Amino acid sequence: MLELQEIYEEAKYLDILFNARNNLKSQEIINKNILELLVEIGELANETRCFKYWSLKKASPKEVILEEYIDCLFMILSFCNLLDISLKENFQEENNLDLVSSFINLYEKTSSLKTKLEKEQVKYLLVDIFHIAKLLNFTLEDLKRGSKLKSLIIQKRFQEDY
Repeated sequence: MLELQEIYEEAKYLDILFNARNNLKSQEIINKNILELLVEIGELANETRCFKYWSLKKASPKEVILEEYIDCLFMILSFCNLLDISLKENFQEENNLDLVSSFINLYEKTSSLKTKLEKEQVKYLLVDIFHIAKLLNFTLEDLKRGSKLKSLIIQKRFQEDY
């Protein structure tokens, strides 16, 4: 997971900004972040259209999907930061699930954070979201570029009291 260190640093910086206004460790904020991650996962899945077997419409453009993906990645990295997870730690082996199953898996693990906010659970989320990046054919450079762009957008919104 060390390949994500640069992106993790971006996420940590955003957490510093958010923590200046809200206590990210309060249960209320944690619950809201869990719900936000669930919503973001749904938005990402919706843009991929991977579950819409009844529709002939293609997935959204790569950049749209990447932006939704980065939202999910930043949220998961925020949970990593909250639990002081280092990317140098051991992480489980990547699964070999297809995209639909990977999204369902991500939903299940995210939902379980409400009762089990533990390092290992969050590390599973990070492995799963990274697996989804590979299924979506995102390169590390795509992720870095997308995270820098999204970070700038979030910082601007933050300054404008979005």
